[in-house]
Amino acid sequence: MSELHLQSLSRFLALTLLFFGLCISVNGQVAFETTVSQNPVRYGQDIQLKLTLKNFRQNVETPKIPGLQLRSGPSTTQSNSWVNGKSSSEISYTYIYAVVSQKNITIPSLKIRGPQGPVASKPFTLQVIKGGVNQKDIQRSNQLGDLACVIEVSETDVFIGEPIIASFKIYNRANNLDVREYVVPEMPGFWKEVVDQPDPGWEPQVIAGKRYNVANVRSVVLFPQQTGEIVLSGFELKGYMRMSFFDGKNVEAKSDPVTIRVRPLPEPLPANNIGTFKRLKAQTKVSTNNSIANEAITVDISFNGEGNLKFIQEPSLEWPAEFEVFDPEVNDRINVSKQGQSGSRTFRYVVIPRSPGVFQIPNIDLSWFSLLKKDFQSLRFEGPTVTVERNEAVPESGMSYNSKTDVQVLGQEIRYIQTTWSSPCLQRAHWDGRNLSAMGFLSIGPLLFGLAWFFRRRREQIEQDELGYKKKQARSKIRGELKVAKSYLNDEREFFPALGKGMESYLLAKLGWNASQNQRDRLKDALEKHAPSCVHDWMDLLERIDMARFAPGNVAPPHEMLTKASLLVDQTEKTWKA
Repeated sequence: MSELHLQSLSRFLALTLLFFGLCISVNGQVAFETTVSQNPVRYGQDIQLKLTLKNFRQNVETPKIPGLQLRSGPSTTQSNSWVNGKSSSEISYTYIYAVVSQKNITIPSLKIRGPQGPVASKPFTLQVIKGGVNQKDIQRSNQLGDLACVIEVSETDVFIGEPIIASFKIYNRANNLDVREYVVPEMPGFWKEVVDQPDPGWEPQVIAGKRYNVANVRSVVLFPQQTGEIVLSGFELKGYMRMSFFDGKNVEAKSDPVTIRVRPLPEPLPANNIGTFKRLKAQTKVSTNNSIANEAITVDISFNGEGNLKFIQEPSLEWPAEFEVFDPEVNDRINVSKQGQSGSRTFRYVVIPRSPGVFQIPNIDLSWFSLLKKDFQSLRFEGPTVTVERNEAVPESGMSYNSKTDVQVLGQEIRYIQTTWSSPCLQRAHWDGRNLSAMGFLSIGPLLFGLAWFFRRRREQIEQDELGYKKKQARSKIRGELKVAKSYLNDEREFFPALGKGMESYLLAKLGWNASQNQRDRLKDALEKHAPSCVHDWMDLLERIDMARFAPGNVAPPHEMLTKASLLVDQTEKTWKA
């Protein structure tokens, strides 16, 4: 190999290694995680141990953990994504272990070789509950069977407004199920927030020693809006299960209904109650505590907590009369997850103080129902004070402002309405003597407007129902076609094509067909449905018209054919069935 080729090869390898290194640094951070399917677990129960490699590939060794006995594995899953020019990947190895220790088990820090050195997972403790396998799991496994749709809810007895996490899952023991369609119910009676999640995929899960493939197709946060019992039902699927390469069968599954009991809030209900929350705080912030008159400041009233924050309405506040207050801007920073809804809702007011002085931002005096304490809690705090100095650049107007007042009483002279006529225009008395002519002249404009509206409305109806319009216009259209044919009574070569075209156009318009659908067999079937008494006459007339195009001497003269066609149209109009 020549020296030139060796140099080229070395450069290519160097660039390849550089590109590979850049991809590792750009595409994502390398990580190694260890997770279990549930914690705590019972003695004798099976659990899943998952090893996840993020943004790198490497073979892993089966972990040997004291207190856990390997049953099967690993099963491998892989996912890749490319977002905004950055790629990421995950490879998961899932093992199934049996819990053989009655004491808590320590999952140690597992190490693996990464692209830039060793990578270690975080250790944690697996809590073990004595008492063997839960009988509820055995009963649940028997109820699931080989294929089931299940609605799993976090709570079945709640207060109105209390969040419920509902998950719609498919349990399947086969590895060859193709889900063709699934239906998630509408869930009336709840305010619904859908949890963002990746596309559903099968995840292994062991229940009472039986291995299931589980897919969580949707998770929602439900806030009940009415009291009483609300039933969740209607979650079902249709699929195809392959029995062999050439054979299979259709399968269906439907979930059992789940009843949610919704209780009202305890009495007496405070008048200033703003909702039901797990926790809630509020605060008021101003952009500045020192301002000058006629310059705007912003006031933020923020509510932070866990619950349906989107239900919090603008609080009723009493602003100082010297403030001009605009409607607030609502800013939401709310996160919806499988733990519920949390975050903040902020009402931002733009306030313009019009006079100097020291003013206090309105106090907050509200109440909310605590799900943790099962009682109403007060939300009270004083607003901050704002010092407003005189604005020398703008003279004081002496007006007062607030958020509910738009019309101000000014200290100036009132101008009364004049009742005496002092204008060069035509007096009213002259109009009184010409009522009819004046009203007729003035009604021209509304009349033209009404006609324009009518024709525009008619054109819109035609455009929306073009097929129905063609059917209605079929009779007037055939009259025009017959007139055209009548003008050729002395010319048989032109008469019969014109007559045939007109009669066929009439039938196509009545049936709402296009020219490609004009086939005699289909036409006969349609006439038997809509005009059975005229079928024979129509088929005879159309056949004679076709014959006349090639042998005019073998059919009746033009004027007889025209009369017969006109009578047939009248009879069809009288007997036509829509």
